[in-house]
Amino acid sequence: MGIVSELALCVQAGVPVLLWGAPGVGKTATIKSIANALGLLCEPVIASVREPADFAGLPIIREDGVVMEAPAWAKRLAKAGRGLLFLDEVSTAPPAVQAALLRVVLERVVGDLALPDGVAVIAAANPPEQAAGGWDLSAPLANRFCHLSWQLNAQEWVAGMLAGFPTPEVPVLPEDWEAGIPATRALVAAFIRHRPHLLLQVPESEEQAGHAWPSPRSWDTAARLLAAATAAMADDDIVALLVIGCVGDGAGMEFLSWRKNLDLPDPEQV
Repeated sequence: MGIVSELALCVQAGVPVLLWGAPGVGKTATIKSIANALGLLCEPVIASVREPADFAGLPIIREDGVVMEAPAWAKRLAKAGRGLLFLDEVSTAPPAVQAALLRVVLERVVGDLALPDGVAVIAAANPPEQAAGGWDLSAPLANRFCHLSWQLNAQEWVAGMLAGFPTPEVPVLPEDWEAGIPATRALVAAFIRHRPHLLLQVPESEEQAGHAWPSPRSWDTAARLLAAATAAMADDDIVALLVIGCVGDGAGMEFLSWRKNLDLPDPEQV
């Protein structure tokens, strides 16, 4: 199942990922099954019913000053050392909560508690028009995620209903996969050298800004995921969805086309 591989690669690469899909298609169950397959503690947090202080921390007075106390779910993840913070219903979180999530998603810091590097962030959301009291994601929050879309496969669902839904098989990254990051960063840098206008393109509409778009941060994320996908020997479809999920359709398709044609001779020289 493509979406399982894409999500698993993002989790293992430490890249925050946002899964978009209609209500009731199995997003939550799939994310929890991926956590089980990878042996990770999964802490679901429904963003829409939380307050900003649930992510920014509650002020507690101590002898050495005021600290921003993290909630229990964050402490459990910190104690485990490895885990999955699952932020559900992100598209129904009000703007104040989205602002509080910025540091949580990018730096994995909750209150004054820094989560270990082994804790990954994955979120799920319904499109605003399908969510109860939905909001468009703010541009700063959206640009922190790799955006993936849930594709419902009727035949797979029928097979699962009849024979039971199997535990997903997830790709496992080799320990030295990060050694490939310098090469993919060089590849992205070479592309931007030839297409500098694609380095930063902030969408004009709020709807577009709430999804993937190119920025220095999202290009760096794309390079990281490209290295992970290469190490896992993922097929071209998965690579394309991961890159486009970071920088958007236009910039992503142009990069993928440029990468594919790198070995071709210059037509002018021919």
